[in-house]
Amino acid sequence: MKLMLCALLLSSFTTTMFAETSTDEAAIRAIRVDSNHAIQQGNIDAFAASLTADFVMVRGSSAFASRDAYIEAFAQDFKNPSAIRYERVTDKVELSQAAPLAAEHGHWIGRRPGGNEAYGGTYLAMWRHTDSGWKIRSELFVVLTCADAEACSAYRASAPQK
Repeated sequence: MKLMLCALLLSSFTTTMFAETSTDEAAIRAIRVDSNHAIQQGNIDAFAASLTADFVMVRGSSAFASRDAYIEAFAQDFKNPSAIRYERVTDKVELSQAAPLAAEHGHWIGRRPGGNEAYGGTYLAMWRHTDSGWKIRSELFVVLTCADAEACSAYRASAPQK
């Protein structure tokens, strides 16, 4: 009887823990979808809502951006109808057991208006659970593919020269 009770309690604990994990992962994935939608719609307020106050971004060209600089770069792109639009596609979410953090692994695609791919790659985002829910604390983007010569040339030109 004790063994059955222990098994039942363990099963209940595991189910509860999995449910919380699934809920947190679903929340992160939904926020990413909302952020992508904000980019497609050019909605800077909705885009910025997913970022923590101390957000930072790093990309493969060694560019580093604070939250304000990142938001301003997107705001400028939103004003330009021929600017490349970005989509981040979540491949995996891992929740920390040590802190209110999560790691999102995925791939990203930059597309020209009309849908042609310019370039793409992989990314890692660190999420922090805050009083107002999950927020992106940092993102690291690495360019791995290049399908548009003009876009790739501009990207290479933005990288520091050796």
